[in-house]
Amino acid sequence: MPANPFLASRAYAATGLETTIADASPEQLILMLHDGLLESLHRARLAMGEGRIAEKGEAISKALAILTEGLMPALDQERGGDIAGNLAALYEYMITRLMLGNLQNDANHLDEVAKLVQELKSAWQHLSARPVARAAQAAVSEQAPAGARVSLSFGAA
Repeated sequence: MPANPFLASRAYAATGLETTIADASPEQLILMLHDGLLESLHRARLAMGEGRIAEKGEAISKALAILTEGLMPALDQERGGDIAGNLAALYEYMITRLMLGNLQNDANHLDEVAKLVQELKSAWQHLSARPVARAAQAAVSEQAPAGARVSLSFGAA
């Protein structure tokens, strides 16, 4: 038995996530980023409502990192055309709203971003479920070669 069962369970969960990521399609990776973004927004909203300023800041920072280090770099402006350009503008808008929400301690900004992310996630779910509808997938580049390990670590959990 490990010395610290909590650390052992975290290591097990991390291994499971790495396996999931390694086996995921580009569409599934985008959906995972959306899930992480929504979870961070939820945590930020709870912390904001309870006056836990440090936790609010950490959760918003994680949401910003997912946008700037995960979703934005995945856009392929050449192949994605107008779709990629529109997504980039939307991500910039979300970043601005999150920063305002943090500075003004206003949950309405977080809710607005969460609604936008949920709509994007729904669209990606629809696209990924229909193999024939691949036109919008050109907006996201396949940055890693087949078999490469991808890490999705965006700040403190």
